[in-house]
Amino acid sequence: MDVQSVLDTVLVLLAISVCGVGLWALTELIKMSRSARVLFDDLDQHLVPLIEKADITIDAINAELLRIDDIVTRVEDASEKVSATSNVVQGAVNAPMEAVNLVGGRLRRWMRVTKTARR
Repeated sequence: MDVQSVLDTVLVLLAISVCGVGLWALTELIKMSRSARVLFDDLDQHLVPLIEKADITIDAINAELLRIDDIVTRVEDASEKVSATSNVVQGAVNAPMEAVNLVGGRLRRWMRVTKTARR
């Protein structure tokens, strides 16, 4: 055997090995492609209902937030009414007290004037 025939044999064996590795890689690529297709089909079946449920949940949360906003608005209105009522009650209670103070102050002045006039 000469060097040329040994080299040809080695190259043929190397080419067969490379083809074998290429075929193995191709089969693995096909398996991976099928697996990815199954995964995407499964995601499509499960993800769409999940997104729809999330949409419904977000709508429900939005409705609850609107209810809370309405409740807060009503509480603010009620607190404004209570404040206005307390101001009216305070004015109604303070008016007689101010009248009594005014009469008392005039009575004191009159008593002072009469005391100084007697002396």
